Amino acid sequence: MSNKDAVKKLVSLLKEYKRIIYFIFGCLIISTGLNLCIPLLSRSIMDYGFIGGDKELLIKLVMISAILPIVNAAIDLLKEKKRIDISAKLEYSLSEKAFQHLIKIKANYFTGKNYTEIFNNLNTDIAYMVSITDGAAFFIVTQVFSITGGIIGLFIINYKMTLLVLIYIPCKYLLMKYLARRRKLYADQYIEDAQKYAKWFGDTVGGVHEIKLFNIADGKKQEFEDKQKKVIIQKKKINLLGVWNASMDTLMIQLLIMVLYILGANLVFDFKLSVGSVFAFITYSTYVTAPISGILNIGYMLSGIIPSTKRYYEFMDLQEEEERGNPLTHPVFGTIKLRDVSFSYVLDKPILKNMYIRFEKGSKTALIGKNGTGKSTIIGLITRMYEPDQGKILLNEEDVLSFALSEYREMISVVSQQVYLFDNTIRNNICLYKKKSEEEIMQAVIDSGLKDFIDEVSLDYSVGQNGSLLSGGQKQKIAMARALLHDKSIIIFDEATSNTDVYSEMQINNLLHSRLKEKTVIVVTHKQEVLKEVDQIILLGTEGLVSGTYEELYNGNQDFSEMVDLLNR
Repeated sequence: MSNKDAVKKLVSLLKEYKRIIYFIFGCLIISTGLNLCIPLLSRSIMDYGFIGGDKELLIKLVMISAILPIVNAAIDLLKEKKRIDISAKLEYSLSEKAFQHLIKIKANYFTGKNYTEIFNNLNTDIAYMVSITDGAAFFIVTQVFSITGGIIGLFIINYKMTLLVLIYIPCKYLLMKYLARRRKLYADQYIEDAQKYAKWFGDTVGGVHEIKLFNIADGKKQEFEDKQKKVIIQKKKINLLGVWNASMDTLMIQLLIMVLYILGANLVFDFKLSVGSVFAFITYSTYVTAPISGILNIGYMLSGIIPSTKRYYEFMDLQEEEERGNPLTHPVFGTIKLRDVSFSYVLDKPILKNMYIRFEKGSKTALIGKNGTGKSTIIGLITRMYEPDQGKILLNEEDVLSFALSEYREMISVVSQQVYLFDNTIRNNICLYKKKSEEEIMQAVIDSGLKDFIDEVSLDYSVGQNGSLLSGGQKQKIAMARALLHDKSIIIFDEATSNTDVYSEMQINNLLHSRLKEKTVIVVTHKQEVLKEVDQIILLGTEGLVSGTYEELYNGNQDFSEMVDLLNR
């Protein structure tokens, strides 16, 4: 995305609020008009009141000049209320869109991603983008009116001195262009360093147990100092550049005013200008120079916003999962096939190649094999977390991509080894926003082997972040209860028996012949007790796959028999 495209995106964000923006502009125009009257009042107070000795006129003009700031303050309060409202709505809108997009992005985006890094990037980018609605931004846009009125006032008083004020503009432009270029470099580097730090921080917090166990806190502290210092240095550079910008702006304006005082004094001494006109001229000159600084600051301001805008929209352009499918075609429970399926996470390194697997309706299938042979990949393809590079996945001879994604997934429950539990109650982690009766919930609790634990703590027990207050077995039982409660046609156990005890394994085996009897069940496991209960076992190897019953493979396949014997010693 080019800088120009980023600016267009920023401008388009404000279109939704154009009526409020017009109102704010109206307030600013009125305020500008009132401000333009102040120098003329000051000139009259000086020339006709003080110097002319008209006391009655002086009092009237002073009263008027006192009322104008009060009116301006009231207008400013009203305008700021509307502006803050836009800022809040825009921040919510950007955050909502990012969140909605985040949960729809294809699963491969999250491979190797750190959640803290994702959150930090989005938070930083949205904060920068929302700054286009701050007071300075609206002030900049509307100061054209102030400049126009100021220049008119300057020419009315003295056109020669006005030319001197106008010379200030290109000088200021050159300075601002240089500072904006420097700020963009610093902002780009700051974003990169902050992103690296956030990724490192999330990774470090995730490995806090290893840090304690292996006593590597000193090494991590050194890493913290190195990474955090880089972020702080770039931030210091950006802030210092802001100070330079403000200081140079003030210095240039003060130099201009000093010159104007000297030239104005000479004109007063030569009786070509009144004292009040000099003061009015200097006031009008600030109406021109201050907005010019603000307008030229647009580039300086955007140099910080544009990098974040680009990164935000690059994130928003990431491909989402597509609903696809014919709305008139609905998935019907039946046989699942992987037909000539190939898939790879990295080009030229296929995980699956020309794979053919058949899961009969209502059958019980176990997937086994060494790490990296594609067991979890097959699960990801069946659940449509991934799409095949080649071949098709069929349900009742229909390509699963022909069904709406949400409808298709309504047929599948997954109980995985790395089950994720939300920081909520057991009840809510089981129900997952679906209304279920107490009887249904308790039956799922009993069937999953969770009842003894529920009797101790209740369904309203909070599990902590990702079930941090539970054991691995308790987490998997909750996941099991969740799958049973939602009663879907296809149940997948992805290493779900790894943290269960012998009693729980027996209970799962019993479920295969009772509550799950009519379901299609796919189990990724190496537990002998489970393998003996399924209809077919699919052994995945580097050379392909072999399938059969437990007895067929144990007696007829050396790899399988050796694997089972080794794992069950």
